[in-house]
Amino acid sequence: MKKIALILVLLVAWTGCRSHKTVTIDPADKGSDKKMYENAMRYMTKDPEKARLLFKEVGQLYPDSIYANKSKLGIGESYFKERDSASLIMAAAEYQEYVNLYPYSPDAVYAKYQIGMCYYKQVRKPERDQTNTFAAIKAFEGVIQQYPGTPEAEEARKKIDECRQNLAKHYFQIGYYNFLMKSYDGAIARFKQIMDEYPDFTANDKLLYYTGKTYMAMTDYDSALSFFQRVIGSHAKSKYAGKAKRQMEKTNRLAAEEKKAATVAKK
Repeated sequence: MKKIALILVLLVAWTGCRSHKTVTIDPADKGSDKKMYENAMRYMTKDPEKARLLFKEVGQLYPDSIYANKSKLGIGESYFKERDSASLIMAAAEYQEYVNLYPYSPDAVYAKYQIGMCYYKQVRKPERDQTNTFAAIKAFEGVIQQYPGTPEAEEARKKIDECRQNLAKHYFQIGYYNFLMKSYDGAIARFKQIMDEYPDFTANDKLLYYTGKTYMAMTDYDSALSFFQRVIGSHAKSKYAGKAKRQMEKTNRLAAEEKKAATVAKK
């Protein structure tokens, strides 16, 4: 917990000093809670930092106002608009605080969904680290659990599906690399992990084909044939179906040669 707190402190410090410009609030932007909130919203796109200052002013000057509630959400939005990694982490923290403070607000489900989006925006390509992918899935699952039946929950399911595909591609690439490096046990472990945990993987034809190829390289011809047959049977229109047929012919030939060699050796 101390490490997490230190990271947040450093992020706050970094986000506070990363801009060389001095952000001030024009007296003309001040006034009633409503006016200050509306002015903050006006700055949201062109100057999120200024918007954030105005939102904070509303919360400090009018803590019991409905606009203080809206401004708390606005602070999260202002960080989210800035898009960089540090700002997205701060946005997630602000959205979570909003959900904690106003769990029954009509905007709570949106704030909960935005927590997931903060991680989703940082999801990396399949060949890179997937920490944010796991975090996004967990956050979107929280939306579904806490606010089922909402449009945000439905969108969260879609985002989870996308994240799961990214993870499946990630594990496939690890397995494929192991295959190329002739670390066949490692390749099979990853390929089977995808089959068990990500049965909806959109590249299952490729997955089954390379699982067959790996078993073939291991001279486990029965297993190889089984996976090649699955490619042909389940993905007949795939380009890997034709490849699987050719590999089956090769596998049958190698199996026959091995059997013949074993028979000769016994004599």
